[in-house]
Amino acid sequence: MKSWLLGVWWLSIGLVLLAGLLLALPALRPQQVVWGVTFSAPHARGIGLNWREAYDALLDDLQARQVRLIAYWPEIEPTEGTFDFSDLDYQMDRAAEAGAQVVLTVGRKVPRWPECHEPQWVKEMPEQVKQENILVMLPAVVNRYIKHPALRAWQLENEPLLDFGICPPEDRDFLAREELLLRELDPAHPILITDSGELNSWLGASKFGDLLGTTMYRTVFSERTQKHFYYDYIFPSWGYRLKARLVKLVRGKDVLISELQGEPWGAKPFFEMTSVERRAAFSPERFLELAAFARRTQLPEAYWWGSEYWYWEKETNNEPAFWEAARGLFNEGNPEE
Repeated sequence: MKSWLLGVWWLSIGLVLLAGLLLALPALRPQQVVWGVTFSAPHARGIGLNWREAYDALLDDLQARQVRLIAYWPEIEPTEGTFDFSDLDYQMDRAAEAGAQVVLTVGRKVPRWPECHEPQWVKEMPEQVKQENILVMLPAVVNRYIKHPALRAWQLENEPLLDFGICPPEDRDFLAREELLLRELDPAHPILITDSGELNSWLGASKFGDLLGTTMYRTVFSERTQKHFYYDYIFPSWGYRLKARLVKLVRGKDVLISELQGEPWGAKPFFEMTSVERRAAFSPERFLELAAFARRTQLPEAYWWGSEYWYWEKETNNEPAFWEAARGLFNEGNPEE
């Protein structure tokens, strides 16, 4: 009987705390968002684009002023001990010229499939040796860009505590080693850690870094059912806001949207889909619905995922709807220079 009463007591306490958190939320009215984009040069190349033209268009035509870039390990260290920063230099320098701020992603698990990006020379090495090589690569990147005028923050790995992609199991001890090294190299710039918006609570990931970034995918493809699945009624906007408030309360850290769905997710890559299939998976109307959803979360920033897709639709298919919709958002949601 005592254990039952104790259980009821703790349940009551939990409900009171939850109610307090909900009451502490501001009115859930839409708020202005500072919009940003993620850009992947290898992905742009892979879908047949001139990546420099695509990137320049984001900065000059869309006027993107918050950009998430990626230091892909195979690109910057194609052979052991030999670094090539030419492509990343271009991206960072162009951002500075345009007055844009960059969140630069470093590590092995970074945006775009297969998630964990390794140079060929390291692939057959034992995991422990791979990790030691990562700890050699990180200082090379940090020391090159630590004083770059475009650098706003580092992102360390991408969703490091989510089991997704062709990657080894999560390793929190190694993530802690990476973070310690990054802080020793650059104590000035904040560190962003990202997590799944729908599959994790954020409390584990928010133990690391200074800021937390969440993904936000509303239309996904289920390999099990071979159908699209919609999160609209399972994860409402206030749910993200509540989780963000909890992270702020428990960890004292702010939350932003690091990856907001802006391209189709289907049974095959979008460049293999027909126009009808692409629109069924993700339409311009759905794009604007997600923008409105992001505003309702009241999270202050959102980095769109899919900028390469918008440009591909415009240039390859003469379909500028996504590009023009994004233009309207950037005109609305970026602070004046």
